[in-house]
Amino acid sequence: MTFYEEFARKYLREAKRDLERARRALRERDYPEVVFHAQQCVEKAVKAMIESKREYVRNHGPILSSIFVRVFENEWRGEFEDIIDILGWFLEYYARSRYPFMLRGRVISPDEYIDEDVAKEALSKASKVLNVAEGYLKDRGIT
Repeated sequence: MTFYEEFARKYLREAKRDLERARRALRERDYPEVVFHAQQCVEKAVKAMIESKREYVRNHGPILSSIFVRVFENEWRGEFEDIIDILGWFLEYYARSRYPFMLRGRVISPDEYIDEDVAKEALSKASKVLNVAEGYLKDRGIT
């Protein structure tokens, strides 16, 4: 097994752990924490896929989408469009799940901005990306 494949396996394992953390946070009604761990799940699942293509990746955020598109452009699947959309969705919520911010002249805390519906949507999106990543890695004999 190459070190890329080992990175892919370990990123996937950590993504699964983050998804479980998100589920636990939902049970505890800590909605900003759900979003944070769901975003981490998505990022690590995407990195697992990228690593499986022998591409070392340290970046995250908007750059990760660009790397993903470049690495998978020759074998694009419809479900990859969903991954790009989900990465974009998390850009709005990632920082807002962690830090106070200004909104319409008010300082807003994460728990004032992220409610149960957003948390459930984040969890659903993370589950979808994790399933795609797990299937992709399984097809490549990596999981």
